[in-house]
Amino acid sequence: CAFITHYIVQFQRKCLCIHKYYYMIFNRSKLGQPQINIMIRLTVFFIISSIFLCCSQSKEAAKTEPKVDKMQSPNIIFILTDDQGWTQTSHLADPDVPNSISDYYETPNMDRLAKSGVLFTQGYAPNPICSPTRNSLMFGQNAARHMYSEDADWYKKTADWFTIPRVLKKANPNYKTAHFGKWHIALEPNVAGFDKDDGMTSNSGGEIYGEGFLVHKDYIESSNAYLKKNKVPNPLNIRKVGKPTLYWSDTNPKDIFGITERAKGFMNESIKEDKPFYVQLSHYATHLSLVSTKESYEYFMTKAEGDRHKSPEFAAMLKDMDASIGMILDFVKEAGIEDNTYIFLMGDNGGRLSFNQMGSVDDQRKLIESHYATEPDRNIPLQDGKHSFYEGGLRVPFIAAGPGIQSNRVSTTPVTGLDLLPTFADLAGFEGEFPVEIDGGSMKALLLDEKVKEVQRSKDALYFHQSSHRPSRSAVRLGNYKLIKYWSKENKYEGTPKVQLFDLSKDLSEKKDLSDLNPEKRQELEKLLEDFIKETNTVTIRRDIQGAYYRLMDDIRLR
Repeated sequence: CAFITHYIVQFQRKCLCIHKYYYMIFNRSKLGQPQINIMIRLTVFFIISSIFLCCSQSKEAAKTEPKVDKMQSPNIIFILTDDQGWTQTSHLADPDVPNSISDYYETPNMDRLAKSGVLFTQGYAPNPICSPTRNSLMFGQNAARHMYSEDADWYKKTADWFTIPRVLKKANPNYKTAHFGKWHIALEPNVAGFDKDDGMTSNSGGEIYGEGFLVHKDYIESSNAYLKKNKVPNPLNIRKVGKPTLYWSDTNPKDIFGITERAKGFMNESIKEDKPFYVQLSHYATHLSLVSTKESYEYFMTKAEGDRHKSPEFAAMLKDMDASIGMILDFVKEAGIEDNTYIFLMGDNGGRLSFNQMGSVDDQRKLIESHYATEPDRNIPLQDGKHSFYEGGLRVPFIAAGPGIQSNRVSTTPVTGLDLLPTFADLAGFEGEFPVEIDGGSMKALLLDEKVKEVQRSKDALYFHQSSHRPSRSAVRLGNYKLIKYWSKENKYEGTPKVQLFDLSKDLSEKKDLSDLNPEKRQELEKLLEDFIKETNTVTIRRDIQGAYYRLMDDIRLR
């Protein structure tokens, strides 16, 4: 209607001009009537042709309108890796930190993704352990509000909570959503809002010693016997542990390629239906055990070891996962959806600090050999690793690419996985209000404008917390300062319970405790942490309770 009205007005104006023009001709020229009639006919023909041309252009504009709308609801691909440390890539995790790159592992496709978009040097997992991180990502809420809440039955009360797929469907009901791979969240995927999923999966989905395959006890006995019989040296005095580190050659290690193919099939369906999509690929890799293709393993067996990284088993698994990421990048390009697709990649927590005794298993599930690992301090220059509230447990690979994001960009702005839900919602065009429990903030402005240097959240500080069925620890970061609090005595950390304070801008490895040297800053951050603990109604003690995922699984079995 707007187009028609516009051109009617234009036609009226042209007719008025013609009337004035021919009035001038009749009064000032000596042209005959036949000549005047020819001129009128030619002029009218010109006007009518112009109108048809404009109408056809308006129809073309109308045809392109859905593309504009579609751009407001883009496709979003989220790749979540498991136990991948900040430095476990073949690109610098921070260009200003020379040793923030692996000296052995190879990740050409993650490198490629980083070059095509923005690399966040200070990307944080919501928690240093996988399950609380995954719950926090899905709900956009700190684990203090759910996993470690005073209310142990919180998982039974999430019917109206925001989740990533729910908020995307609020933004645009046409969104198609899918999750493939490791779930480990205290909510059924279909209830969370996913149209397609792999079910209530957990670690066992990617472990070679999973249910019905290889029993831990059998492996431990075989490994210990092999080490003793063959007098295998233990140069780093590695302790034996109950959870084995095994190597297994497979054509679909950790279901890496299965997850990828299911994601590609889902994206193809969504494209055919002309629907925007969200797909989350939650890889089991690179969580223990160590599984890879034979080709990748043999490649690293012939490669010279690095000083820090030297495990061919882990390197091979990482390489296979990286290859699957390349398959996703290639799919997006070949499908012609690059201009309307965002890709995010992050780790679920920091990498394991070290490996323990290692073993190889043959096709008959028999132990071939066992040896002690020689790869300590895998997360240098960061201190410690998975489970820890030092940077080694929290800082992870974090990359984003897509339309409007400048390539080869590096951002030093601290971001967290809690920011993903509001970011995805913002990119999708969500215009509603977020619940007060949402702890993250939208990264959209930060992604699309280099001049933006911060993420607007409800709180200025970043908070990390665990307790309940795990050791009670917390951390808070404000600006460059970070405080870690141990609520109880722990054998791993001397002098606990205690509080530590670090200046990350000067001490990335968190070696110099400033808590006594800067008591004012310590008191400021400790007060922020105490207020957060009260607000979230979280516990700071151990209690005899299982994680919510496992309690939900028990509930499901009893249905």
